[in-house]
Amino acid sequence: MSSDAVKRETLERLSGLLAELASNVDLVLVEGPRDLEALRSLGYTGDVTTCSRVGVNDVELAEMVTAENRNILVLTDFDHEGERLSARLSELMEHGGAVVERGLRAELGRIMAVLGIRVVEALDNVRDSLRESH
Repeated sequence: MSSDAVKRETLERLSGLLAELASNVDLVLVEGPRDLEALRSLGYTGDVTTCSRVGVNDVELAEMVTAENRNILVLTDFDHEGERLSARLSELMEHGGAVVERGLRAELGRIMAVLGIRVVEALDNVRDSLRESH
């Protein structure tokens, strides 16, 4: 399969996964505002909030998020720091009774790896490619 065909197939998987997120996840938790903007640029319309809240620690954030949401996707970057943050927040939220969608995170990570992306905000760069694949 050519690299263009692989990219096109990967973009189609990303589009399908975004639709799946909208129907299966109450909230997507991202690191910062540029990550939120990247998801919106891809057409994701579900609830998204950021981890970067001034004066709120991880425990307080997890409590606030789980008080209002049952199924949560922690979509932090796929670098060392992002993986650590995802693990910490996921554990806190699961302890609070939430279901953390680890499988969807893993699938998004695989898609991003094929696209050569490790940080969520870089998804903004695939917007035009995603539109061209349809």
